[in-house]
Order: sequence, then C-alpha cells, then structure tokens
Amino acid sequence: MIYKPYQHIERLGTDEVEGILDGTVYFQTKIDGSNFCMYLNDGGTLSVGSRNRELTLKEDNQGCMAYILSEPKYLQLVKEHPNCYFFGEWLIKNHIKNYLPQAYKKPYIFDVLEIDDGGGHYIKPDEYIPWLKELDIEYIPVEAIVDNPTQEDIDAILKESYFLHENPGNQEGIILKRYDFKNKYGRTTWAKIVRDEYKQEKSKPKNPDSIEKQIVDTFCTVAFIEKEYCKIAVGGWNSKLIPRLLGTVWHELIVEESWNFIKKFKNPTIDFRLLNALVIEQIKLVKKEIFA
Repeated sequence: MIYKPYQHIERLGTDEVEGILDGTVYFQTKIDGSNFCMYLNDGGTLSVGSRNRELTLKEDNQGCMAYILSEPKYLQLVKEHPNCYFFGEWLIKNHIKNYLPQAYKKPYIFDVLEIDDGGGHYIKPDEYIPWLKELDIEYIPVEAIVDNPTQEDIDAILKESYFLHENPGNQEGIILKRYDFKNKYGRTTWAKIVRDEYKQEKSKPKNPDSIEKQIVDTFCTVAFIEKEYCKIAVGGWNSKLIPRLLGTVWHELIVEESWNFIKKFKNPTIDFRLLNALVIEQIKLVKKEIFA
C-alpha cells in the first residue's frame, strides 16, 4: 500500500456531519498530539506517515517514526493486517500540557481503515482493539456508545472523560463516530468537539458584530491559535517566528474553515482585508506575551 492521509474531522454542527447523531454514536477522547499513520508498504516493510506526508528517519515527526520502527510489535501488527491503515496520535506537548508524564512520546491508535473493493471502510473498535491488546499496543478507548445521543449525553461525556489525565475536564475534546454514517455528500466523516471552543461557543452572547468579527470569534479561537503556535515553536521560540505564526494561522483559517463559515453565515459578503486584520488582532490578544 502507499501513503494515505487521514480524513479531516468536522466540527459538530456543520453540514458535513449533519445527521451523525441519528444513530449509534461512538465517543472517543480527542488528544492533543500529532497525527500519524502506519501500514505495510508494497515492499513488505512498515511505513509511517504524518497528517500530510510520508515520514523518513531523516525527516521524522518528533521521533514518531523512530519509536514505531524500534518496536517490533508494530511491524507484526501491519503484517497480520496488510490491508489496513492504522491511524493514531503521537502524544507530544502541544497546547494541552497536563497529560500524565508517562503518557508522552507514545503512539495511540484511534482508527483502522481496511481497504476493500469499495475503496475502504473503517473497522469498529470492538473488532480492532483485540488486535492491539494482543500485541500490547496503546490505543484511545471508547468513552461511550450511545443511540441517538442528546445534548445532555454529549455534555456529560465531555465533562466526564479524562483519558491520560488524572481528573475529568482537562481533555482537548471528544470525537463522535457513526460507522454506518455517510453525509449528504456521500462521504464517511467524523465530528469533533474541541472543549475550549465548545465552552466559548456556549457562553458567547448573540451580538450584532460584523461578519468578520463573528468569524474570528467562532473559528479563530484560543485553541486554534495555540495549536498552530505549538507546531511552530516545537524547536524553541524567538521573535523571528512571529511573521510565520501570523501567516500560518491566517492560512489555516482560510483553508480549513472557509467552507464552514460560508455555510454558517449563509454566503456572507466578507471583507478579507478586515478579516485578516482581526485575525492578527486575535493572535496578539491570545499570545500577548510574545508581542511584549
């Protein structure tokens, strides 16, 4: 098999995941690390990728590939299941920094995609978790399985889950999966709730601010900015990286969220010059210590 990136996870409430709650939903904790995949390549050896590229030992992702190649159990896993992509999170210190100390620098599997004649389908956790347990491989457990979950169900799961933490309420968020779900565009898509953004959205009053201000308040959140900052600052921070931070946050907002804010605000007329200025203002507010 060849490198395959992981799918984009959509915010709960967007049209990409409309209807996902109308069935049996699996909830997993969302952890704040770096995405990876592993699979058996056409040469019969283990390949490892990040979210956007295939990794090499010279161009690794903070030691992820080196760790996986150093443990024979991962090669055994992909050899036993040669038609599967194993997706997971390599836990490193990003925005969320209070995971249990022993949890870091480990890979945690959260999805398995089996390739078939139809292109591929995700395997349910109750099928792939026994494979991982047999080889003592870490994975993200299922927090709950709920039929037609309500808002109260979601609030309770978000409040009570604390995988890799000592206490509830510290996780990055939760992922919602329905294995028989295809959205109205015919795609299998999962939903996410990022805890900090969710709290902000629920507490935010309705106001007559400009469309540009509402876009920034809704999508250019503290969690969104911090995640990009942590990626850039992984090797240490200095003021020369400020232009890169400003450009990266702006780029990711447009690339990742433009469809969502166009749909949310019903094809608005947007002043992108103003939107860019407000994004920069938001970054300076969130990361004021680096602009001091």
